[in-house]
Amino acid sequence: MYLQKDTKKVLEKFIGKSILELSEMDLTEEISFIKSKHGEAPVFSKNIDTRMQGRGNPLMTRKRICTMEDIGF
Repeated sequence: MYLQKDTKKVLEKFIGKSILELSEMDLTEEISFIKSKHGEAPVFSKNIDTRMQGRGNPLMTRKRICTMEDIGF
């Protein structure tokens, strides 16, 4: 992660774990950590928020950059 030192300090103080520890957690460890902090497991919504979906590169959509296919490779 590319975070400034001050940002890392604030996050680590707020979360209670270092950024390195968080990045090395697997899914089950993350869920158990959240459960220990909040007292309940996280609930993942089955409804898709269309605002959060990726739309790809807008420059490619507008044909403003070339892909390798456009060049012919």
